[in-house]
Amino acid sequence: MDKKISLIGSFATDWIRYSDYELKKDSSGEVYITPTEEAVFSMYNPFDVSEELLLDLMKIGDKALSVHKASDEAEEMELKKAILVFAKKYGLLGLISASAYNRNIVGDESILMVENNHVKREKIMDSAKYIDMFIPFVEEGDIVISKYKEDVYLGKREDSPQFYGKRPVVMDLIFSRFYSEKIEWIIDFAKMIVQHFKQLLMFKDSSRYLTENVTIMAGRFHAEKIGFTINQLDKTTIAWQFDSLKTTIETIYAFVVTDENLLLSPCKHCESIFITQNLRSKYCTPACRNRANVKKSRSKKAKSLKE
Repeated sequence: MDKKISLIGSFATDWIRYSDYELKKDSSGEVYITPTEEAVFSMYNPFDVSEELLLDLMKIGDKALSVHKASDEAEEMELKKAILVFAKKYGLLGLISASAYNRNIVGDESILMVENNHVKREKIMDSAKYIDMFIPFVEEGDIVISKYKEDVYLGKREDSPQFYGKRPVVMDLIFSRFYSEKIEWIIDFAKMIVQHFKQLLMFKDSSRYLTENVTIMAGRFHAEKIGFTINQLDKTTIAWQFDSLKTTIETIYAFVVTDENLLLSPCKHCESIFITQNLRSKYCTPACRNRANVKKSRSKKAKSLKE
């Protein structure tokens, strides 16, 4: 896929995905998505697939909104399958980090939750209870958290990245096979992005009536832990760093909808959301454009026959 999204600075972050995921219910019946026992991990840079990543997430959000309206069991199964495919392509969202103000979640006594997070309505949580929400299937010895003076160490009974102080310890947990996220959290985030986009389109259509800036769905974005370094090679660049895949997706989305040379739009025929550099494009593919023309032609013929 050709890169259309123009990101300012050097956007490169490591993220992990496993070769296979499954849906599992915890003891209370909540459905989680988690790597399978035999799954192997691989590292990648989400910004290398920024366009595909955003559109796949928005497809889940669109599907989730239609399932909510229709309450169709078959559609719900399709939605779950789409989330499994998304996880295999990109990994989980890293919501344990993105939902809290704390940088060092592992080792802190309490967790301060960000406003409008997708995980819990409580403002403050006990850190042990908070972490347990993301490792519901862990068994004794799978993960060991130990402290020595001011240092915290997280040991894992598996082969996956260990960062040893280069990043917050919570990244070791997110990148482990034992880390899980409820599918409702992922669905809620995907729906939020699509709902924001739909409201944005509505305000764009009525922009001539606006007299001042409007913040759309205020309080929904909380990129609290974006960091950066300044790098020098042939030129000086900003190298941005991210705490989660969720924050990465939000950043990509923000760049897309504010880029005057890009169009993020629903296809006039199939209604799938697409990105194009042709600001006059109405259809996501030539096939959709042809189908729309055929439909328009048949409609004209039917109308003329009636007359």
